Amino acid sequence: YEVALLRYIYYHNWFARADPAVYCPMGDCAGEYLAQLFWVGVQGEDIAIVRENAQLGPVINQEPAEFELHYKSIDGLYNLGLLPQQAQNMLKSSWTARCDTNSFATVGFSLLAEEIDDVVTHTVECPSDLRLQEHMYVSPRLMMREQFDDLHMAFYFDLRPFVKMDALYNLINTFNILVLLIVVSLMFSSDANRLIVNPVERMIKRVEAIRDDPLIAMKMADEEFKAEEVAKARKKRAKKEYAKFLLSELASGNFCGSGQNAPMETVILEKTIIKLGSLLALGFGEAGANIIGHNMKGGDSAGVNAMIAGSRVECIIGVVRIRDFSTATEVLQSKIMTFVNQVAEIVHGVVNEFQGAPNRNSGESFLVIWRTEANFDLNVPTATREKAASKLAGCSVVAFVKIVGGLHRSPLLATYRGHPGLQYRLGANCRVNLSFGLHAGWAIEGAVGSEFKIDASYLSPNVSIATSVERATQTYGVSLMVAQSVVELCPQSVVSKCRLIDRVVITGSSQPMEVYCVDLDYRAVSVDTAEPLKIVWNTRNRFKVRQFLESEKAAMESDSFDFAEVFDGDPTIRDMRKRYTVEFFQLFNMGYQNYAQGEWQVARRMLSCTRAILGTEDGPSSALLRHMEIPYQFEAPRDWQGVRDLVTAVVAADAN
Repeated sequence: YEVALLRYIYYHNWFARADPAVYCPMGDCAGEYLAQLFWVGVQGEDIAIVRENAQLGPVINQEPAEFELHYKSIDGLYNLGLLPQQAQNMLKSSWTARCDTNSFATVGFSLLAEEIDDVVTHTVECPSDLRLQEHMYVSPRLMMREQFDDLHMAFYFDLRPFVKMDALYNLINTFNILVLLIVVSLMFSSDANRLIVNPVERMIKRVEAIRDDPLIAMKMADEEFKAEEVAKARKKRAKKEYAKFLLSELASGNFCGSGQNAPMETVILEKTIIKLGSLLALGFGEAGANIIGHNMKGGDSAGVNAMIAGSRVECIIGVVRIRDFSTATEVLQSKIMTFVNQVAEIVHGVVNEFQGAPNRNSGESFLVIWRTEANFDLNVPTATREKAASKLAGCSVVAFVKIVGGLHRSPLLATYRGHPGLQYRLGANCRVNLSFGLHAGWAIEGAVGSEFKIDASYLSPNVSIATSVERATQTYGVSLMVAQSVVELCPQSVVSKCRLIDRVVITGSSQPMEVYCVDLDYRAVSVDTAEPLKIVWNTRNRFKVRQFLESEKAAMESDSFDFAEVFDGDPTIRDMRKRYTVEFFQLFNMGYQNYAQGEWQVARRMLSCTRAILGTEDGPSSALLRHMEIPYQFEAPRDWQGVRDLVTAVVAADAN
């Protein structure tokens, strides 16, 4: 506060104009201007509060002489100048001058309260000692009315030099006004277009673009920020060439830097439209695009109809669940929100990178969607749509694999492994873990709720199936399970990484389906020990990260992108799959085929081997052995078709 106050007083140095030879020896001080600060104080409605805060006003910790010494050696375009010793003493003395106005009680001090030889010949104790046109009142504006009435700073500037010069130039101004009226009449049309018509047209175009594609608002914000950065860079370069900078400032009307501090209202409105659109896109997500677009199309009414009919979409549905969430909630208490957000940052970030859209967060679970028919119309060839759907299916599987690796590499989440409460409840080897389920099918995209609160989400039996697939991960002892509907869409390079582990009947599905797992040993992942990035996550850096992620997403859309390279080239994924050998997969496949064909005794021998061959228990092998043992004692039923009920399997696993 004291440094800021000193800078303000010295910046508008009254004495630098009164005697520039003594108080501005370096030149280029406040004496070049026609208004200088002479009175500083506090104002408010309650004199007691004003007096109490006035006691905090004097400069105590900062020495004006040291402040002057620091800036005296700097020869800048604008210099602060010096203050006489009497004025320096006033800065450190108590604020006692009572100068009430009609609206507020006012207490402060005047730099002109005492006579100073050859400088201050007419003392001014209060601003009212001068005529109304000889002083100017300045106070803070970025505050609420209640705060302003309660207490605020007040500054008064001496305008007497300006009043004198104003009287001298009145006749000249009359002539100048005549000239300016002629010039302004010629420039009015240009200014109207530049300041009003063109900005309004840009705003209308942006609103129309958001109406047609609400998700484009996020890109608009990035483009606008990029344009702002480019403009700042150009202005910074132009300042080095002072003549060019001065001409550009004069041409744009930004006299004395006023354009920097007070952007035009049209600019504020345009940026506000972009921000509101970005917030809508962020809040409603991909599922709410139709809701936003539908309500923005009706220009004849301000009414909002959020409860519009849903639309059917083909998509890949992913369900992610935090394991042992209820225990974590009991242990972490208020910190559970931070914990969930830390997990969500990884889940949402990776899903977005791999072309997906995070949709619903409900405590322990996340719903994510890959729309396989997005951005296609009937004119797009079927082969093109199928190829795009295949790539999205591969992206969904790879995204969940990358999330597993990122989750267990995160040093932030690794700290929870040493939490005493979690260790007590979950064991010494506890760690943050997720389970994943993937299923493909149709869903109804739209608003769920009422006129009081809605959520843009997806409803379908296929969502329930995806949830059942995810729940089955606990039955089969794996992290990631993929339904047959997704595997059939995936490219062969991804299918080869999936292991067929059962054929089941799931509630909501009319036909039995095969379920697959992607084998991942997360215990083989080491926590990232690299030094964290020492950067401030401000708007500029977040913009750079978004641009990088957009480039990564664009690279995935190219035909040369190979999912096999992700599995084989990523060291974390490679470590998680290192345990699973070709011998293991061959033996399990033979065991599963015997299980499916009803040769359960043979299947028992093979699956017993695969259960222990890895050095740790293989979950799918154990699940199949449990099913054959209880209640069948490894004798296949006569009506065995290689299919079992998933709900029964989950209940049996929970009972065990």
